[in-house]
Amino acid sequence: MKYFLRLPVLFAAAACTHIGAQTLDAVPRGSSDSLIPATAHGSVSDANAAVFKACADAPAAHGACPLNAVFGLFKLAPNNDVLDFRASNTVPRVIDQNYGWILKLNRQTGKVRVLERMTLPESPKTWGTGGQPYGTSADRRTLSLDVTLTVYNGTVSKSWDVAKGDPPGHYLISAYVEDSAPVQFEFDVVDPR
Repeated sequence: MKYFLRLPVLFAAAACTHIGAQTLDAVPRGSSDSLIPATAHGSVSDANAAVFKACADAPAAHGACPLNAVFGLFKLAPNNDVLDFRASNTVPRVIDQNYGWILKLNRQTGKVRVLERMTLPESPKTWGTGGQPYGTSADRRTLSLDVTLTVYNGTVSKSWDVAKGDPPGHYLISAYVEDSAPVQFEFDVVDPR
């Protein structure tokens, strides 16, 4: 497991037209403007919808909170610029496959503190840290990161790489922005066919 904060991003996905450094410049158009893929697991998407509604209803003076989110696969250039993003709840278990999340916030600029927790089906061979502080659970299945992210055009993002020894199976990432309830992302890491 390795994680990264990303540089400029361009999307080819239908849901988004452009992402800048840790940003989402365009929200998908449609009746709900939802970034959550239709394939999201029911209980997680329902819980996330409640978080987004609470944020939308809260006065901006109460601090940063998430209004929407998307999880998927990133395609990177050799310099780690993001070339493409595709919403997905399935991550191929291929070394260096990039995946992660993008959150749309109730503020356009500034910095936000995000606590991220990732839980795997079993402990990986190694938890790569990318040089930032972290902590693991006693069973080594859960990693917690406390990071400060820069808000660009109302969004922040975080990504990971599949590393040798990462187990296949069902994963869960919970992202807590400031004092808000967590946005959760459930996804499956699967061996390619």
